[in-house]
Amino acid sequence: MALVIILMVIAAFYAYMVFETTWLKIERLDFSKKGTGLRIMHLTDLHVYMTRIPAERIRKAVMAEDPDVILITGDYINKPVHASEFLQYLHTFTKGHRTIICLGNHDYRAFGSNTEGLQNFIREIEALGVEVLINRTVIVEKDGKKYNIVGFDDLRRGNPDVAKAMEGCIPDAPKIAITHNPDLVLSIPGKIVDYMFAGHFHGGQIWMPFNLEFTILRDDQLCRMGIRRGLQRVNGIKVYLNRGLGNGVVPLRFLSRPEILICTIP
Repeated sequence: MALVIILMVIAAFYAYMVFETTWLKIERLDFSKKGTGLRIMHLTDLHVYMTRIPAERIRKAVMAEDPDVILITGDYINKPVHASEFLQYLHTFTKGHRTIICLGNHDYRAFGSNTEGLQNFIREIEALGVEVLINRTVIVEKDGKKYNIVGFDDLRRGNPDVAKAMEGCIPDAPKIAITHNPDLVLSIPGKIVDYMFAGHFHGGQIWMPFNLEFTILRDDQLCRMGIRRGLQRVNGIKVYLNRGLGNGVVPLRFLSRPEILICTIP
């Protein structure tokens, strides 16, 4: 009898973790305090080969929230064969909305030393009208005010160049950085950017007692410092660590619901 109860508890726990991968949450953050300014939708860690959030669901969120710009911060595919699925997924909700993305460690690892394959992947993304930022800046304008969107390359698999990325910035305009691995903020001079949006940690994905998921599975510096999810301040920079949409390693989540962030920058 005790064994049956234990098995039932394990089955229920597993079923909940599967369910949580589908339990999308819209998080909100308003730095303007007035609801006015640049309205950003931030997504990360789509992992299209292991996600239970359909692209159509994101499309409906985009239509409901009507962001000025969609920012996506890496980890889309695990193998080149996933590229076409990702492109279709991306096109479903970005059509008609300015979308700016950077790459993550999984995207680089998917192509390994196949530089030409990676470049073709980037060109296919850009053919959808999506801008891929690798150490460069683009300008977004809202109601006559300009904003710098600075894209830093991935810390682990890419080659982040802070000085190069900042070259296109215009003065006296907010500097909004996107990158995949938030540990990069530790290498950036204090306050060189105002805001940073990142992912990579999945918010823990499966939370365990005593933060074991970070101790066992990750050696990232911010994790070791206790900086793992949500809004943080590091080096004078407001950093948001998004829990992501997809799943890594296993398609399960516990106390770390998939997330879309809606953020207003004054």
